[in-house]
Amino acid sequence: MYDSIVDALKAIPDLPVAEYEWKTRPVGNHATVQLDFGAADDEGEDAHQDQAYEGSVDLFTKGKAQAVAAQVEAVLEEICGASWHLNSQQYDRAIGMIHREYVFEIEVL
Repeated sequence: MYDSIVDALKAIPDLPVAEYEWKTRPVGNHATVQLDFGAADDEGEDAHQDQAYEGSVDLFTKGKAQAVAAQVEAVLEEICGASWHLNSQQYDRAIGMIHREYVFEIEVL
């Protein structure tokens, strides 16, 4: 599932994507994808029921770039269903870009 998210984001035209971090941050629109390997358990009936990994997509855009944000959201919707949300959105003055952080969960199969 995680690889599906990364591959689908990499398929968005003109959106460079890196996993975990950039050595040299791109100047234009770009995204990073991160996965937290600490699994969250749902307990029930004296046993672990489901496990999920939590990850994030950090999208950096010049200007509002609503079309790019909509494409990222469509990828998350398609792969994660309702298990994602926009966690924060702010203007980063240091780099002159809008930073959106999307948080998602994917089930451990």
